[in-house]
Amino acid sequence: MDATIELDREVPVRAREILAALPGLTVLAGQAANTLRADGRSWPLAVLSGGLRPFAHATVPMLKAFAGDKLPFVVADRLPEHVRKELESAGCAYADGTGAAHVKVPGLYLHIEGRPSRRHRRELTPPGLGVVAVRAIQSLLTDPARTWSVPDLAQAAGCSAGEAHRVLTRLQAEDLLAAAGRARSLRRTVANPGALLDWLSTVPSARRIRERRYAFLYTPDQSALPTYISAAAVQHKLVFAFTGVAAAHIYGAAVTTTIPVTMLRIAPDVSLDEACIQLRAEPVDTGPNLVLVRDLGEVGVHGRQFNGPAPLAPPARVWLDMLDEPRGEDAAALFREAVIGW
Repeated sequence: MDATIELDREVPVRAREILAALPGLTVLAGQAANTLRADGRSWPLAVLSGGLRPFAHATVPMLKAFAGDKLPFVVADRLPEHVRKELESAGCAYADGTGAAHVKVPGLYLHIEGRPSRRHRRELTPPGLGVVAVRAIQSLLTDPARTWSVPDLAQAAGCSAGEAHRVLTRLQAEDLLAAAGRARSLRRTVANPGALLDWLSTVPSARRIRERRYAFLYTPDQSALPTYISAAAVQHKLVFAFTGVAAAHIYGAAVTTTIPVTMLRIAPDVSLDEACIQLRAEPVDTGPNLVLVRDLGEVGVHGRQFNGPAPLAPPARVWLDMLDEPRGEDAAALFREAVIGW
């Protein structure tokens, strides 16, 4: 059955585009109020654009309370599966840029699973991207709203202009970048940062770890482990970055109840054995609380961010590293929702 959604002027253009792409729905913009009309009835809508943060199981009840008598309707570029399930269970409506949608009111039932992401299909992209290219793509994802030229990306990623050009050309060919202008005026923007992040996760060099060392660092208070690590690193001028679940917690997203092993990406010019010495950590085969990774391509230490004294890998890198940790996909999904947002 056809239905109409009336949207007021405050609803972003991207949200209108996502809704207009759904079958059986007519979208009217610039209306007096957000309203769903179907089967001769109408329902006022509380439209939330951009997704839910930090966690669906916490924010869905808050969303319903905020909506009051209105039907909560979440619209975003990408809604993880667990978020969609939470919304369905709470009686909310949603739609996202993958084509997924759920609207259930008397006289109207619309449910679409959407197109699975590349990551869920587990396809590998064609070879040809090394770790420097991965670093460049992470730079794009650090500021996805920016308009990028070749020199801009080369400077941001710390790579050659030739490498930046190859990355931009490749991503444009994959329909992951939108281009405007010609020759020297050519500029590119990230068409859909969530799709680019999913695509990056299928690149073998983006997730391969070539060298790691497990270690144990004794501290009287394990919760203070990041502080001890940061202090020791400052003393020895060790360049590193927290990543994985440990970094997610430092970012403020408690995606797990405990952190069994803290992952550190160590600048590639320092051997992992030397890093253990500088951190006063003992290499072990069993019972580690640290894993040191040699950061080839500087995908973790380049563009790192600081939370107090703790250096953190870029959020895209943290998410990628979480995917391969034990039971990491669920934690990674929560981190992506809480910190990355797409």
